[in-house]
Amino acid sequence: MTSSRRGLFVLALAFSTLVQVGCSAPPRAKPASLTDINSTRSAVVDWSVNAGAGSERDAVRLSPYVSDDAVFVVDTEGKLSSINRESGSVEWSVELDRTITSGVSGDDDNVYVASGNGEVFAISQSIGGILWTSNVSSEVIAAPVAGPDYVVVRSIDGKVYALEKSTGERRWLYTYNVPALSIHGNGRPTVVADGVLVGLDNGNLVALRAVDGRVFWEVPLSNNSGRSEVESLSDLDADIQIFEPYIYAVNYQGSVAQIDASQGNAVWSSDVSSVAGLVATDDIVVVTDEFDSVKAFNRSNGDLLWTQDALANRRLTGPVEIESGVIAVGDLQGYLHMLSTEDGSIIGRLRTRVGAIAGRPVVRDGSVYVQGRTGRVASVSVSSP
Repeated sequence: MTSSRRGLFVLALAFSTLVQVGCSAPPRAKPASLTDINSTRSAVVDWSVNAGAGSERDAVRLSPYVSDDAVFVVDTEGKLSSINRESGSVEWSVELDRTITSGVSGDDDNVYVASGNGEVFAISQSIGGILWTSNVSSEVIAAPVAGPDYVVVRSIDGKVYALEKSTGERRWLYTYNVPALSIHGNGRPTVVADGVLVGLDNGNLVALRAVDGRVFWEVPLSNNSGRSEVESLSDLDADIQIFEPYIYAVNYQGSVAQIDASQGNAVWSSDVSSVAGLVATDDIVVVTDEFDSVKAFNRSNGDLLWTQDALANRRLTGPVEIESGVIAVGDLQGYLHMLSTEDGSIIGRLRTRVGAIAGRPVVRDGSVYVQGRTGRVASVSVSSP
């Protein structure tokens, strides 16, 4: 994408989502055609379930929450379902009767979802009963995240809340300034020992104290001072990854960085632009960039190792690691693509038929779970052919 085309796209996105004057973005570039591959991994859909209403809204990227026994999925009209991981049978469903924009998260006992008008729900995993509801100041598009005894909720107006897990009452509130122009998206907060990590709309990563929400440290991923508001966009909307003792984060029109968790210092950074996200493995950090190229960086020094651009403009998800040596990304046609971490070659492909996969796939015990924009959710198993 040229800088001029990027500017037109972001301006159209900003006007249509932020000030709501009804403008539409220019047509997207044509997705790359899929070509034959040398498959060393095969994949099958073990089950697929219609979980309810889908959404074509770009900012809404629903993903399921997967526990030991069940897959929890919510649709955009507030239908929350518990699906048996093995059989794909629906164990229970509950109607929240709200427009849901956040996807699902959970812990050992409960699941948590949030709505477009700032309502947060805690629901029992065993029976689907609503335990409590709480209200935050505005729409929530990043799934709430459970800590040891609190739940972190991020609203799009620049507020991060910690709610008591037992009651939903507010423990603390952290606020930050949202730039006049930003991408309409939020990454999920990440709970770490004694703290919470949040990627901000100004491209900074902040670490907050779990006990009171005060700032441990704050570090910029890039010094993005463009000549215009569009050129200065630097949102950190991708989910943060932890590979102890380091934190890995990537932002738009910025960089991917390895950050020392104790001090908040960037050990290294490399130029790349992404809102989809990254995954850190034993040796590399893999990023889906804004052009839908997949890039791998050396985890020890940030050097670029390889680029896979055969999936350009296919609106890829952030990557996930399926097993050692294999990562996967989803795309706009419901394909799950498997790539070798050694050289980025595409070593497997499956069309899941859930519609466009917008939310990051979830991996649990070797199975991959995807939710499509049609409202379907599928369980996929991967093996050597």
